[in-house]
Amino acid sequence: MTSAYISKKFRSFMSSISRSTRNTVTTDEISGVCWILDLPPEILQMITDFLTVHDLISLSRTCRELHTLINDDSYWIHRIHSEFPRPIAQLYTFDLFQEPEHIQTNDEPRPSGFNHVRDNGEIDLLARNSATHYNDEAIERRHAKMYVSKEDFLSNVQYFQFTKPREDLEVPLMKLIYFYLIDRKRRAAVNMDVIHLNNSYLADSIDRDSLTGHIIQLRNVCWLEITGRFEQNIMPGKYEVIWRMKSHSNNALMWGETEFIVVPSHGKMLINRLRDSDFRNYILEHSNRWFSITMGQIIIYEPSLVLMGIRNWNDGSWKSGISWDCIELKLIP
Repeated sequence: MTSAYISKKFRSFMSSISRSTRNTVTTDEISGVCWILDLPPEILQMITDFLTVHDLISLSRTCRELHTLINDDSYWIHRIHSEFPRPIAQLYTFDLFQEPEHIQTNDEPRPSGFNHVRDNGEIDLLARNSATHYNDEAIERRHAKMYVSKEDFLSNVQYFQFTKPREDLEVPLMKLIYFYLIDRKRRAAVNMDVIHLNNSYLADSIDRDSLTGHIIQLRNVCWLEITGRFEQNIMPGKYEVIWRMKSHSNNALMWGETEFIVVPSHGKMLINRLRDSDFRNYILEHSNRWFSITMGQIIIYEPSLVLMGIRNWNDGSWKSGISWDCIELKLIP
């Protein structure tokens, strides 16, 4: 039996259920499509791999048996393992909840490594903590691993695209994890603290091709500083940092080094430095179209506040020509 055949049959089944649900008929009246309940749970589970999340939610509301099937940890463990790379699936269904061995160490204080520094800035203080306690040597000495208890996951997890259930203790843990994995962890530049945001130096502009509706447009400034934080706590894991930007004039002047910084409260931070020539190369490739730049990775060991920044002020030359849409954290193996 081919995948296409199964998919076709199940779409027909879902169509029948949708019509029945709209017409609010009784269970007896849709008994003609309930043959599917005679299949073994393992086969049902494989068939539902073809369904979107929206379809699954609709399916779970059709009858008690399907609700029980879909609201079970084993169902969501299967779905996680079928959709995500093995390291991610293994981490979020098992490894993440294994408590590490606690080893007391004295970590030598280290500087943040930033070229553009505010001595008592929130992101700078957090960066010094990250450089001190989450450098490779410190992690190895105390045998640190990514960890959160199941109780802390339930109390800390929040979503960017979805609404967290009010009675989350009644929702299978692995279902909450699945939705965390597919959630887009994104923050718009306009929701950050932008120095000199006055429509002369930097402007909040509407852009129909933006993913967020509004963008930050750098018109002309010698002191560039944009800082912010992700609205929700970020769970342990390894994340790729992606900035979406473009040139709004087919040209950019970004003298000196521009630092793109991401710092978790309990994890290894990222500093990526771009020079004027890097921006020019991006513009040659993409013209005035939006493009996404992968800046590097962060590693989070415990549920964390995550701060970000864009800084360039050591070079007093005027900077112009770049617009920023949003930053995103993408889970990677």
